[in-house]
Amino acid sequence: MLKEPPQRITSLTRWLSRPVVDSHGSEVGTLKDLVVLLWGLHPRVSKLCIARPGEEDLYLAWEAIAEIVETPRGPTIILDRPREELTPGDLRGDEMALRRNILDKKVVDTHGRRVVRVNDVQLEWRDEGYDMVALLAGMHSLLGQLVPERPLQWIASSFGIEIPREVVPWEHVEPIETELTKARKRAVYTKLARLHPADIADIMEELNPSERAAILNGLEAETAVEALTETEPEVQAGVIQMLETEKASDMLELMEPDEAADILGDLPHAKAQELLKEMEPAEAEDVAELLEHEEDTAGGLMTTMYTTFRPETRVSEALEKLRALAGEVETIYYLYVTDPSERLVGVLSLRELMLARSEQQLHEIMITQVITVRPKAPIREVAESLSKYNLVALPVVDEDGRLEGIVTVDDVLNDLIPMIWKQRAAKKYI
Repeated sequence: MLKEPPQRITSLTRWLSRPVVDSHGSEVGTLKDLVVLLWGLHPRVSKLCIARPGEEDLYLAWEAIAEIVETPRGPTIILDRPREELTPGDLRGDEMALRRNILDKKVVDTHGRRVVRVNDVQLEWRDEGYDMVALLAGMHSLLGQLVPERPLQWIASSFGIEIPREVVPWEHVEPIETELTKARKRAVYTKLARLHPADIADIMEELNPSERAAILNGLEAETAVEALTETEPEVQAGVIQMLETEKASDMLELMEPDEAADILGDLPHAKAQELLKEMEPAEAEDVAELLEHEEDTAGGLMTTMYTTFRPETRVSEALEKLRALAGEVETIYYLYVTDPSERLVGVLSLRELMLARSEQQLHEIMITQVITVRPKAPIREVAESLSKYNLVALPVVDEDGRLEGIVTVDDVLNDLIPMIWKQRAAKKYI
């Protein structure tokens, strides 16, 4: 039985490059890496990776250790058998080498909702072995690899500075991409998926395009789409280009047509056409129609995800239809009434519908003086109309009064707020 070593809490970097000797005291090599078994809340160290001059790396089971001798420079590992009797092993599908996959890599701290770069791995002795309990980030752990703890504390106190410790418990850690996830072709980001899509978007914006693509590939399609649409436009276009065509087109199909059109509009024409051809014909047609409009106009902002009703529709029928379509349209706050030629003839709110008698027809309760804009109306005109008339959505009609789409207030805000920030930033330097 391997007895408890002097260092109950240690770190990966203290073990790296330390000597590994056999039961006769002959050096086998130096420790290159520690391997953990990804079971349970805290992965357990299951193997040693030993570097040997002129030979392949040797993987040995943790049980091959007879004793861990602590020295001022770090541990020396003594094995329980002679060198010639060592039995090499291979990495299992549920094992991960820490130095190769975690050390100096970026991971997600799901509790802090941020990305951190790992400087070290904290290990804790439990039941004849070490468990990986936390990752160390920040300046303290980085300097700790160069300067022992006591001299580091003395230097900090002498200069009156504080070097904060950044410890991220493993239960809050989501590795972004490892050899294990690459081998499986798909990572399952269960911890990350619990976050709000806006938080996932903030995290993605701290990553490079390939890392963003890895995360989107690993999330459920609906979560991936929600997170992507929360990111900045340049991030959206960059990520879509990194994904395989089939995956990218599937995500575009799940988006609102206006959101998909915004992304495709930022892509090279050839790439946009390639993705449109891969999409389902109905969804591709809706998006292609929106791409014909200038980006900062009502036509470029509008969505075709709305539902219309005929004037003779009864209130009870309209309510039943709304219940069936509520999950598929952009907003159900307004009901748009059109004639057989799709000309907009009236509008009413959901509140007005709920207060009406079930046998009434929509033409009896609808408002016929509808506030509308043309597809070429600039974004500021759209915003002014929404504000002036206190609207949640604004219908877009052509010159003949046919309904082409609706612009919702959140789409206008998404475009106006970055514009305002840019204008304010420019004023600071004029």
